[in-house]
Amino acid sequence: MTGSVAAVADLLSRHLDEPPAAGITAATRLEDDLGLNSAQVVDLLSELEDRFGCVVEDDDLDTLERVGDLAAVIDRAGAR
Repeated sequence: MTGSVAAVADLLSRHLDEPPAAGITAATRLEDDLGLNSAQVVDLLSELEDRFGCVVEDDDLDTLERVGDLAAVIDRAGAR
């Protein structure tokens, strides 16, 4: 698990009422596996931007299906 994926998984684990029994991996689907709606994904992304000191482009929001996608946009946005 890459650093960004681990950070996203850690943040998700702390915010979910019931994290999935199988754990959170890069392949975990935000909506189907975790039950997040689009507003929750945007809130999560905002928290990740603050944590990593980066800004994700609005165009990247349409690509967020899995935890790995979220980590990748954070990486592309220049997470420090």
